[in-house]
Amino acid sequence: MTSITSVSGSDDNALQSSFRTLDQCNKGECLRLQDLVAQPAFGEHDEEVTLRLKELGFLPGTTMTVLGYGFLGRDPISVKVSGTKFALRRTEASKLVVTTLEAQA
Repeated sequence: MTSITSVSGSDDNALQSSFRTLDQCNKGECLRLQDLVAQPAFGEHDEEVTLRLKELGFLPGTTMTVLGYGFLGRDPISVKVSGTKFALRRTEASKLVVTTLEAQA
């Protein structure tokens, strides 16, 4: 029983390490959105930003491609979601937890 728990725990750690936020991804990566998380930079407006991103189509399970970054400070980030291109600020992108599609195959 103990060995099963430890194996399961190591699998959980491996899965958690494959998660990152959109602002940490590279140009050309194909990603799947896992979750939207709180971003302290938005303060009391964080829930409003989360709702707006969801309304735009940033929903868990959605696939996206990183198209590119702005010149200075990699801001904004350009992504393609369901055939639509969006430019997100780095703080908005840091709310989006993603995994690489190749890692899930």
